[in-house]
Amino acid sequence: MSAAWADRVAVWPQYLLPQQLLTRTAWSISKSRRRWISKPLIAGFRRLFPVNLGEAAVPDPGAYGCFNDFFTRALRPNARTLADSRHRLISPCDGTLSQLGRIEAGRLIQAKGMHYSATALLGSEDWAGRFADGYFLTIYLAPYDYHRVHVPLSARPVEEFRIPGRLFSVSTRTSRGVPGLFTRNERMAVILESEYGPVALVMVAALLVAGIETVWGGPDDRRPGPAPRHRQLDAEPLVRGQELGRFHWGSTVILLTPPDFPAWSDDLQPGMVVRLGQALTPAES
Repeated sequence: MSAAWADRVAVWPQYLLPQQLLTRTAWSISKSRRRWISKPLIAGFRRLFPVNLGEAAVPDPGAYGCFNDFFTRALRPNARTLADSRHRLISPCDGTLSQLGRIEAGRLIQAKGMHYSATALLGSEDWAGRFADGYFLTIYLAPYDYHRVHVPLSARPVEEFRIPGRLFSVSTRTSRGVPGLFTRNERMAVILESEYGPVALVMVAALLVAGIETVWGGPDDRRPGPAPRHRQLDAEPLVRGQELGRFHWGSTVILLTPPDFPAWSDDLQPGMVVRLGQALTPAES
């Protein structure tokens, strides 16, 4: 059996899982403030994953009222350093680079030999056209990563697309085994208008992800609803590195930029760990 078929066979049980039910159940448990629920959850999670609480604003695991508070924890001041302003784009989050490159014929790379369309990802043929021949970059957030997402450059959120869908895992193996994974899963795409032009930032939900919260939508806007929803935003401008939103579990962030933006830095490679604020583009004079 080829490696590609082995991946597809390995992820096949996910098609049969009651994904929405499992995710709703996980959300209910994760926000419980009963100490006999939250304390063992946090302790068990820390045993399973290398969580670095030394960089958290609240380093004491016993100080969190529920598992979700712990999972969406804030960083302490100066825990991340933003690359200097000569770099047009910085990483919007912590994670591992999955794929990056050019958007060719309206398609992005998901995994070796597997592509998906910008139109399907964004839910907008018009916006996909504006990023034609531009650049994309995908960052996977592991369960132990910091799960808040920030703006990669100073910009104003102008449009939001909330798109319902499945809730497959977004692990490396699943990205190799589920065609069109990022266009199947629930997601929130936002268009950021900057002095250089538009940037699209897509937050992709996954199995057990209870929602995607934004600073303009608030905690009551976590789920996309039964049908795709597009709206113009009257949001305040966000300063480079300012929080944009957060995942209530873990998932993936995808950036799309127009063709007149600089290409990604040459030192960026798939599998590389990146941190919030790290330069994604070369220094400009």
